[in-house]
Amino acid sequence: MQSIDFTRSDRLSDQIRAEISIILRDEVKDPRLEGLTIIKVELSKDIKKAFVFFSPLNSFNDVDLKEVEEVLENAKGFIRSSLGKKMKIKRLPELCFEEDKSEYMI
Repeated sequence: MQSIDFTRSDRLSDQIRAEISIILRDEVKDPRLEGLTIIKVELSKDIKKAFVFFSPLNSFNDVDLKEVEEVLENAKGFIRSSLGKKMKIKRLPELCFEEDKSEYMI
């Protein structure tokens, strides 16, 4: 039985976040992305775009944000292709990677 509290968009964005995290950890071999954290995924209303928010702050190595953005942009096709193989949806949204700028207090 499905929960009324979460929309299809919420469930889909959560699944995309989890799958991209696994793809980055297991399949993308670029060391500049090691330890990169996918914070959240927000889908556009028409589910044509997925805004993937990441944070390099938890990374185990010193990373240049510009390099990380460049690597993600270059790997976007591979990530989307791998995501399409893992998820069973008709139309996979276009991926747009953005740095998460929110501040968390610990």
